[in-house]
Amino acid sequence: MKKRKPIRGSQTPTPTPTPIPIDPNDLAPECIRVDKVYDWVFFSNQYENKNFIPDEACRTAVSEAIAAGDTVDVECSPPDLNDVICNATIIENGNPGRVSIVWTVPVEVTIIINGNEACTFTVRVQFDDEIMLCVPEGITAENINCRATDVQCRSNRPLMGPDPFGPMIPVRVLLCKDVQVEYPVKLEVLAKFCFPRPNNIPVPEEVLECPLDALEFPPQCPDIFPPANVEGQATALARNEETVATFGPGGAAGAGGFTTQQANNGIIVVGTSTLEAELGQNCSLANSNFTYTFDDTENGPTPTPTPNPSPEDEIFDYSFTMVPTRFNGIEVDEVNDALTAFGEGERSFNGTTEHVFFELRVFTNPQSFQLILRNTAGTQVFDSGIVDALVRYQECDTFADLLNNNNNNS
Repeated sequence: MKKRKPIRGSQTPTPTPTPIPIDPNDLAPECIRVDKVYDWVFFSNQYENKNFIPDEACRTAVSEAIAAGDTVDVECSPPDLNDVICNATIIENGNPGRVSIVWTVPVEVTIIINGNEACTFTVRVQFDDEIMLCVPEGITAENINCRATDVQCRSNRPLMGPDPFGPMIPVRVLLCKDVQVEYPVKLEVLAKFCFPRPNNIPVPEEVLECPLDALEFPPQCPDIFPPANVEGQATALARNEETVATFGPGGAAGAGGFTTQQANNGIIVVGTSTLEAELGQNCSLANSNFTYTFDDTENGPTPTPTPNPSPEDEIFDYSFTMVPTRFNGIEVDEVNDALTAFGEGERSFNGTTEHVFFELRVFTNPQSFQLILRNTAGTQVFDSGIVDALVRYQECDTFADLLNNNNNNS
């Protein structure tokens, strides 16, 4: 019989298993060091000129081919975008300030005679731009990042030029440009995509100096960049839709099938409305625009239309066009899926222009719009009433929505 031997040493019990811990990755504010975009513009220029052929042998060959009636073709090849050189110089700091940018674009020109390559040479095209950018004190030319986003080159057949230049080669170059003003800062941020604003700040003849206090970072430009976000976006399209409008301080028209008559110290005019509107595209106030035309179908055109008709002026043709010059804001009615855009614009009566303040309302149920105009004194001068239109509406996710969702989930 075998003897059992005792096990020596202390015995450790098997530990109770524990769950594997998770690594949290919740959304939270972060402090980062980034290059802040103080301004960002996108624009293009086109150059067209005639260039002589630098190689003497090629000039002679092209001249003889043209004289003999041979086929002479020209091909123009755009350069690699990295070969486009831009040099920026700050003429004057400010908000906005004046900046000069010189672009050099080397394009390759190839001349082909009867299907055979005769010669190839490089034409260096220069663009000299002067634009307005947000470049406050502290920003230098090193903080201006300019680059070409596209180059297109076209050329036609050579033209006979005067001696001693010989045949001339027409070259047309289109340069698409992206310019950003950047400066390194430390920010606590929640981020979203942003888009460039149009290059729409005119260069003034005289630039006023703006004194700046000494700051750790250059002052911001919130009035021009980044563009304000909105809580909703919409498009509206109407083509010659029946309209019963009110000219003057009267209330909204639309009832009873009226012809031209006075109502509440205003004049009701029957006509048609044409509207093409894009409001808050990309959820950005800067990406807003519309055009509006009212055609008076009651009164024929007259030689002396007036931008501010009185109740006695019923014989006038009340047709006009209106375009916005500035959008001040967009308000959203989330309950009814509708929005209202506010701003300023120009109303034209047969060439006579007046400055007005507009209120464009876009509705989804039913799909329609209403345009109200006021003069600089705040008096209502036009109300389109409710007009049928094709409307598309969508809410935008904002930082406030994100923070509210986080608070509700916490």
